Amino acid sequence: MKSEFQYHEDYIRNSRGVELFACRWIPSSSSPKALVFLCHGYGMECSDSMRECGIRLASAGYAVFGMDYEGHGRSMGTRCYIKKFGNVVNDCYEYYTSICAQEEYMEKGRFLYGESMGGAVTLLLHKKDPSFWNGAVLVAPMCKISEKVKPHPVVISMLTQVEEIIPKWKIVPTKNVINAAFKDLAKREEVKNNKLIYQDKPRLKTALEMLRTSMNLEDTLHEITMPFFVLHGEADTVTDPEISKALYEKASTRDKTLKLYPGMWHALTSGEPDFNVDLVFADIITWLDLRTADTASLSVTPIRVATNSRASVQRAIVDGVCNGQRRPKRSYFGLLCGLNGGRLVPRSSAMLNENESGERLSRQANMSRPMEEDNNQGKTEEEEFNTGPLSVLMMSVKNNTQVLINCRNNRKLLGRVRAFDRHCNMVLENVREMWTEVPKTGKGKKKALPVNRDRFISKMFLRGDSVIIVLRNPK
Repeated sequence: MKSEFQYHEDYIRNSRGVELFACRWIPSSSSPKALVFLCHGYGMECSDSMRECGIRLASAGYAVFGMDYEGHGRSMGTRCYIKKFGNVVNDCYEYYTSICAQEEYMEKGRFLYGESMGGAVTLLLHKKDPSFWNGAVLVAPMCKISEKVKPHPVVISMLTQVEEIIPKWKIVPTKNVINAAFKDLAKREEVKNNKLIYQDKPRLKTALEMLRTSMNLEDTLHEITMPFFVLHGEADTVTDPEISKALYEKASTRDKTLKLYPGMWHALTSGEPDFNVDLVFADIITWLDLRTADTASLSVTPIRVATNSRASVQRAIVDGVCNGQRRPKRSYFGLLCGLNGGRLVPRSSAMLNENESGERLSRQANMSRPMEEDNNQGKTEEEEFNTGPLSVLMMSVKNNTQVLINCRNNRKLLGRVRAFDRHCNMVLENVREMWTEVPKTGKGKKKALPVNRDRFISKMFLRGDSVIIVLRNPK
């Protein structure tokens, strides 16, 4: 029988002053067996897309904590922009270790849970403090670049040259990840309708940070020493199952488990039919139960960090539900709680004055603020580059169409634009360079006729100051 739990929502502030959304599922009928810390995937968030995970683990007796990365979900910041992957890891480390430092949790086991890109975050949290965590569950982790999709070093070098010029531009071509990750059609549509999930093209800087992180992890898989359980669908086309096999084979820890699920896709816990999801969670909970059954043998590293005094900004509580039911929609006028010495204190509705009601409304508005700010910023960028001279280059990037560029050296370039900036610096691909030469002749001889020349260039960088005119879709 599944135990009851309470669902809590927090707002915290990271070391850079950015407000982040956090949530937790806490068993209410007994002390938790251990703590589980969620690390969500790229473009995802915790409160909705990982809700099933929180409910299932809390119902099994675990205290589950999640946090939306900067720019993800309900957290502030440019939508899905990762300036430094280390910032994501540091934010998780600061918040999750502050939870472990609380008196009621200091002696509890600590387990990490990462899905997809969250698997990379999980492994980097372990590398940051190898003895702190008691183990990890890794669901289709991003910890190695498959040889099938690894970019050529020349491509990486070219993109690196322009990443500081156009870091936030959404120009990285990708397939539809949601269609490739979620097998169940109803669940796929639910994800597509979730406005908290980022569904646009990856930003240039974000894509390069993820690439560099994966390549770095690939070279250091042997440094993984904590116990882990890695799960992967054999039909996964988002992250190659060979990645999990490489992790299992190269990791130094002796306590490691690998399970591959025939026919299953990338989103094992949220995109498969219910009977498959039940099977996956049963395996996860069994693995956790085996490692928390004997609390005496569960070694817990003493806390070595002080709680960040700036961490907690505001909190709201929503009562959980039992028997795995989905929680009701939140009514923010009913979140009657206050802060008293850092502890949550219930209040009656009669104690709410006008100021507190205003603050409650402000919190509700804050939840939609990241999306609204990014939408406004996105509209400004879209208007700027979809009209005016730069629209020719933007349409070439979006539609993968050719442009004809007339250069100052009297040469013409016919190719496709992969990236550009406001100064017309461009990264071009599949370029045909064309020019005309007049052969030299001796004195007194008839002048030679011009000869057309051309050559093919697979990749090139073109400086903006050498461009005279750009024509779209030449025939």
